[in-house]
Amino acid sequence: MAILSFRPRSVPRLNVVFAGATILAACASAPHHPEPSLTAAERAQLANDTAQLERRLAASPDDAGIRYSLCATYDQARKVPEALRCLETLDQRGWPVSIEPGDFDASHLRPEFQALLRRSDARALRVDRSRVAFVAPAEIVPENVAFDPKTGAFFLGSLSLRKVVRIVDGRIQDFTRGEVLPPLLSVVGMKVDPLRRTLWAATEREHGAEKGQSALVLFDVDTGEIVRRFAPDDGQPHLFNDVVVTAAEDVFVTDSVGGGIYRVSARGPLRAFVPPGTFTYPNGIALSSDEKKLFVAFDAGIAVVDTATGAHSELENASPHSIAGIDGLYVHHDGLLAVQNGIGRPRVVRFALDSKASRVTGGEVLESGNPYFHSPTTGVLVGNRFYYVANCEDRNLGPEGQAPIRPLHDVRILSLDLP
Repeated sequence: MAILSFRPRSVPRLNVVFAGATILAACASAPHHPEPSLTAAERAQLANDTAQLERRLAASPDDAGIRYSLCATYDQARKVPEALRCLETLDQRGWPVSIEPGDFDASHLRPEFQALLRRSDARALRVDRSRVAFVAPAEIVPENVAFDPKTGAFFLGSLSLRKVVRIVDGRIQDFTRGEVLPPLLSVVGMKVDPLRRTLWAATEREHGAEKGQSALVLFDVDTGEIVRRFAPDDGQPHLFNDVVVTAAEDVFVTDSVGGGIYRVSARGPLRAFVPPGTFTYPNGIALSSDEKKLFVAFDAGIAVVDTATGAHSELENASPHSIAGIDGLYVHHDGLLAVQNGIGRPRVVRFALDSKASRVTGGEVLESGNPYFHSPTTGVLVGNRFYYVANCEDRNLGPEGQAPIRPLHDVRILSLDLP
């Protein structure tokens, strides 16, 4: 989840992450509309983002994800000729991922853009393996799925209603008991700790008086009662996004706005583990099977973090697949499973790693072009099956307490059997 310029709250485009009011994820196609004039601050931010992406592209010229994000940044900066030339380069290289039209409001009416869009759609890879596991009411607006292996219950966190719901055999009920005081913030990433019978949830708020607040909330998974809350007290804006739990009950949570990783050890105090400002929009987080490494998705790639020291490096990419624009991230066997929704149209990808887990050596698209895909976000591995949110309704929501901007649609939770 994030404060974004283009796509889902859960992951930003690599190009622009404005600190003010922004356009959020398109969970359903929305018509293009003229954008307001850029402010001086926005122009400066765009110039900075463009320079960063150009440097990244110079270092990784074959990374289609970084190149795509640079194209989108040019468009948002109203540099239409540059955006079109950038897309033309992608087209000439035969990038097999469709352009997301909503990323190109300034360019979309140009005939050159429409021709590029048609060619990219014609090449787009379509893989249809997922099936609907269950359907959640639209008003819940979930971003994440958690699972309790003891009871077989699934949990969805609500962005809009600020609560958690429990689902057993397709029946949905509130997980939290009675009125929660102080009220929960919007619920993002969640993980069940089956040994200690707890559920950890990352929560945040991006609007109103609570804007920039975040907390890590610990629930009793059997009763729904809140055991404890952990929140930064530095007065800075934060966005706690995704969370993992070790066997020793060390909990790591990404702070997408702050740019670091926080840690709670055995329910002790919340502390910065990787300093703020280290990453640009850290998002999905996964724990290696030996629990010695964290894999952290950030805007342009994946970082590898030592769980003992916090030392980190970027995961090298020797595959033809981009590792940019990832939201949900999971360790599966000896590789990584990723929901990639920040570059072009979304997909689920599995990445192979070398024996040292320091390099991506290959990749396979497991799902792409699914008719339910409108900003798929994150989910949970249950054995060899992946359950994940296919569509959110975030962009259709109005201000809290007001009617939706557009009709909300029921949310599909998909299951994907992993080969």
